[in-house]
Amino acid sequence: MTSREIVKRCIEFRDPPRIGVHFRVDPLHGKVWDETDFAGVGYASDPTYDPKPGQTEWVTEWGVRRKTLTTQLGEAVGFPLAEGWHLLDTYEFPDFEAPWRWAHLHDAVDRAHAEGRYVYGAIGSLMLLPMDLRGMENWFMDNAAEQDNLARLLDRIVDTSASMIKRYAAAGVDAVITYDDMGTNDRPLVSPATFRELYYPRYKATIDLLHEHGMHFLHHCCGQVRKYMDMFVEAGCDVLQLDQPTLMGIEWLAEHYGGRICFWNPVDIQTTMGSGDLDAIEDEAHRQVWYLGGYGGGFMVKAYQQPESIGITIEQAQRQYDAFKRYASYPLTPYRGTG
Repeated sequence: MTSREIVKRCIEFRDPPRIGVHFRVDPLHGKVWDETDFAGVGYASDPTYDPKPGQTEWVTEWGVRRKTLTTQLGEAVGFPLAEGWHLLDTYEFPDFEAPWRWAHLHDAVDRAHAEGRYVYGAIGSLMLLPMDLRGMENWFMDNAAEQDNLARLLDRIVDTSASMIKRYAAAGVDAVITYDDMGTNDRPLVSPATFRELYYPRYKATIDLLHEHGMHFLHHCCGQVRKYMDMFVEAGCDVLQLDQPTLMGIEWLAEHYGGRICFWNPVDIQTTMGSGDLDAIEDEAHRQVWYLGGYGGGFMVKAYQQPESIGITIEQAQRQYDAFKRYASYPLTPYRGTG
């Protein structure tokens, strides 16, 4: 059975032989764990806007000024729509219809499928992208006082995502992912009522379009978003990727959403990995596989993409790898706790 089929079975609760795995991340002090069932693909960025080696401040093709100390992603510090919503009338999105953006997509997908991998591409986010365009303070105010204008921006993002999805579908991509943190450590960024009114319809429209094309929707989301979970499921989200699953609680997620949505997580990067306790890393890996994956599928592992940036050591990463591999196969090894 190919990696692609294993991942599909995990997501669709169709009795995979093992959990799906993704350990291929940025090198950690020169070491890599080159094992994955997945392949990421995407559109070409405009090289005019790419940061040059050693550059710590630059403007993206979205017009967002970013600044960094350690990573290329950086922090948004200049916002093209910050001075007022009138700027949206003349603001130009990057041209995602340009053929050069997609010139190599089909070949990349074909190569990954020939290797047996499950292929996903990225689309724009509904919270983080508007936050980058407006600035965080403005964005919070927009959710309360400028909902009509915020809705106009969200609709443009959804339209752009729809165009991208059609490109991905034509190339045979299996899924798309959004990287869209929606909460802090203890609460969602906006109220459930606001999420239901502003974000849910657009979130669902994107997922519906994906499902029409036979594709899955993968959603990376940091934060404690228990109050959004029912809406994620209702909208049809297939996979929720959590880097901090203990914020909502592994057992809580299993009790309320096990068998209803597939989870794609590392060992919690903030608490467990951050503790440096190797036995705790082993324990949590087993807990996640047992509690979240015990529904004829429902769990996959995705190691954190930039391990050096959060201080993960080689020993911690190796223990995570060994533990998930140890407990990866079905039938699952029962979890009996640390005591």
